[in-house]
Amino acid sequence: MLDENLNLEDFNYILPKKNIALYPTNKRENSRLLVYNPKEITDSNFKNIDNYIPNNSTIFFNDTRVIKSRFLFNKNQRSIIEILVIDSVKLNNKSVEISALVGNNKKWKEKEILISKKHSIEIKAIKENKKIIISWNKKKKWREIVEIFGTLPLPPYIKRDIEESDLNDYQTVYSKKEGSIASPTAGLHFTEKIIKKLKSNNNIDYLTLHVGIGTFKPINKKKIIDHKMHSEEIIVSKRNIINLKKSKNIIAVGTTSLRTLESLYYLGIKILNKNKNLNIEQYPYKNLNKNYSKNEICNFILNFMETSNLNLLKFRSSIFILPGYNFKFCNQLITNFHYPKSTLILLIAAFIGEDWRKVYKFASQNKFRFLSYGDSSLLFKK
Repeated sequence: MLDENLNLEDFNYILPKKNIALYPTNKRENSRLLVYNPKEITDSNFKNIDNYIPNNSTIFFNDTRVIKSRFLFNKNQRSIIEILVIDSVKLNNKSVEISALVGNNKKWKEKEILISKKHSIEIKAIKENKKIIISWNKKKKWREIVEIFGTLPLPPYIKRDIEESDLNDYQTVYSKKEGSIASPTAGLHFTEKIIKKLKSNNNIDYLTLHVGIGTFKPINKKKIIDHKMHSEEIIVSKRNIINLKKSKNIIAVGTTSLRTLESLYYLGIKILNKNKNLNIEQYPYKNLNKNYSKNEICNFILNFMETSNLNLLKFRSSIFILPGYNFKFCNQLITNFHYPKSTLILLIAAFIGEDWRKVYKFASQNKFRFLSYGDSSLLFKK
């Protein structure tokens, strides 16, 4: 199942800059929709997506909400140090130790203090012994500091300043639970009207994966399997598992929803084996000796939640889905068009096989808009 000799260059394609969307369409539902099934590719409009979705499907959305996790410090007139907060490691009264990506890191010296002020609040950032600590001088919660000093973390390939409209455009209309450093962008095309229309013939459900650096971190290893995925927090409810169990056709809105659903399979196996560590590793499918049905897996999880008196389950997943992977639950995937040689392209190649090349060639030739603010696709598993 796991091909250790995958060549990253086999998942490359030419992405002209003009194909990268710097802004969304004027209305969410006006984006274009590419529909792929193994027999044909169709060019449509997202507002008509209900015409292509099998009736009585269960559609799983990721209801995470993007936080203002990007901090900018003016070191001097020439240098801006950018800190993208990935996670808060240790939280104290007026300080927090964070894990972060740092832009212009070479210009930020060890033990050098960066300062930013807004209103009467001052925050300081210091890098010391490979740790980054942010502190502040007022009685504020870290969440409040993020809201005051942070900015929305648009992807680096959107080469422009943040605008007021992005605060709305870069969140899904159903975003609810704060915690992501990037938007689950497949959901950006949905409106309340479209969701209401889908509800008439389908079951709608919301789960949570807080998008972290693992979603878009570039692969920089010679061997794909040597790439290290960061874990991301997942929150699922008893209702999610019940809906999954009774579903006949399952649609994931976005790669994050898909990874959440597929992670549940291995969570069920861990529960069955009475493994106390419920976090899902990078290749949980590597040495599987036995296959279980969807009903069996859901029953393992539901029984565990019942006996543990839990309505919600929280765990982390680092699952890395590569070509050759055998999908356990998902039948269709709604997703945008992804970066060449990325972990997400590998996931798409796993889902529809070599036809991913046909899809991306069609999208490019027909001038679809790519990446986070780009157009959408509905992919039927091959």
